[in-house]
Amino acid sequence: MSAGDHNGSLDPGHQSEVAYKRERRTRRIMSERRNQQFARAAVIGVVAGLIAVVFQYSIFGVEELRTFVRSWFLDNHLPGYLVIPILGGLGGLFAGWVMQRFAPETGGSGIPHVKAVLLHLREMRWVRVIIVKFAGGVASLGAGLSMGREGPTVQMGAAVGKGVAGFLKVPKRQEGQLIAGGAGAGLAAAFNAPLAGFLFVIEELQRELSPLTYGTALIASVMASVVTRLATGQLPSFLVPDYQAPPLSSLPVALVVGLVAGVLGAAFNKGLIVSLDGFKKLPKLKPKFRPAVIGVAAGLIGWFTPLVTGGGHATAEHLLRGEWNGVQFVPMLIGLLVAKFLLTVTSYGSGAPGGIFAPMLLIGATSGLLVGQMGHAWVPAITGSPSAFAVIGMAAFFAASVRAPLTGAVLIIEMTANYDQLLALLIACFAAYWVAEHLGSRPIYEELLARDLRNDDPQVVEAGEPILIDLTVESGSALDSKELKDSGLPMGSLIVTVTRAGEEIVPSGGTILLPGDELTVVVSGRARHKIQEIEELGRSQQ
Repeated sequence: MSAGDHNGSLDPGHQSEVAYKRERRTRRIMSERRNQQFARAAVIGVVAGLIAVVFQYSIFGVEELRTFVRSWFLDNHLPGYLVIPILGGLGGLFAGWVMQRFAPETGGSGIPHVKAVLLHLREMRWVRVIIVKFAGGVASLGAGLSMGREGPTVQMGAAVGKGVAGFLKVPKRQEGQLIAGGAGAGLAAAFNAPLAGFLFVIEELQRELSPLTYGTALIASVMASVVTRLATGQLPSFLVPDYQAPPLSSLPVALVVGLVAGVLGAAFNKGLIVSLDGFKKLPKLKPKFRPAVIGVAAGLIGWFTPLVTGGGHATAEHLLRGEWNGVQFVPMLIGLLVAKFLLTVTSYGSGAPGGIFAPMLLIGATSGLLVGQMGHAWVPAITGSPSAFAVIGMAAFFAASVRAPLTGAVLIIEMTANYDQLLALLIACFAAYWVAEHLGSRPIYEELLARDLRNDDPQVVEAGEPILIDLTVESGSALDSKELKDSGLPMGSLIVTVTRAGEEIVPSGGTILLPGDELTVVVSGRARHKIQEIEELGRSQQ
């Protein structure tokens, strides 16, 4: 080798060219990985959307059948109050049996189970989850239990993500993004709300904004909504009037809606936990029989007041359309609120497969309409249409219970197409959030997950196998500008690579972590319960 050749390798121009080629190669590899992941997300969205559509039509079918049977008994002056509860009990019995026999993790909404899977604390038996959740959910709602189809659709969507990941042999570290994307697709399909599905993943499930996470969630949610709209039409979930933007003078009423929703949301979360614990303290009543007991009660209640049973979508639509405006409806609305609240917490407490989204929306709409009615009676000049506050109440109650205000606001706007309500919605949502926080109420899915983990469910993942997780350093987080040796990672975890500006760095103890760094962390099987703590280190504290 000549001296010139030897010196050329040290030439700054040559080094820059090598670095440039290395960066291009890294970017090309990352782009190929993203494209593969996004193609998988599209497949997951389509499949999750198809399952959601079939599930939706099945639910509508059993609810129409329940209505028809009740009408037939009434028209023929027969004692349906004896027969309908029996049918409800049989539906609840089937739901409880199939759940306990084949997939206990499908009890309730399933969202806490999805969160546990993403934290590597539970397995996802995706075939069983889809089949059992579908059958049990149809039976539960057919029995008249006050539950929704949206939570089950989220869990089935997550199961689709797991199935696609397994079928395509996706690396374990990318599997969580597909599961979360499938969950978002399920929510988007259930509500015909793609942005809400995307935000639900970011705000509730993953809580980080790496390109792969938000790209996967957004593509899956959009594709699921496309499938839903092709099957059900372009109309929003609720066919309600296009309410005009509320005047600024009415914003204090929206604030009151948020304050009331905050109190009710905290009480609702507490009621769910008390109900679950109450059923558990009845050892003689086996878990598979609990939904049957509530099915009998729901059948009896439904015979006299059918507005209270089921998910409550049609009832909420009556409220939003303004069909029950007027002071004369206030006693009825109070009764509806109390009855729906109690039947929902007991239905969920029974452990039946079914969600709480739809009942939450009805409770929120009822409380919002009540505040709107009172405001209109006292200060009609500034209140406007009371029914507009039913729209606001739905978002506020969701924000108080789930503690995801942006998801709640976007969800209700997409479901009702009332975009002019955005400012009032946000005020009510953040007021509800603030009240629930100050009352010491935990977000409902976090509370349900913590309770599930305390119960030592047999589906706990066995310790031993190490786990790789991806973590993004956010500005203002505990990791921002920290040297690696001072990162505060718990025992049993180790940062193995840092990706900065598209280039992978093998870190040392003196490596300073910067906002935007993407970390690969290996967690031992014994420390898997620390995963949530590790993820919190990367999140902004500002």
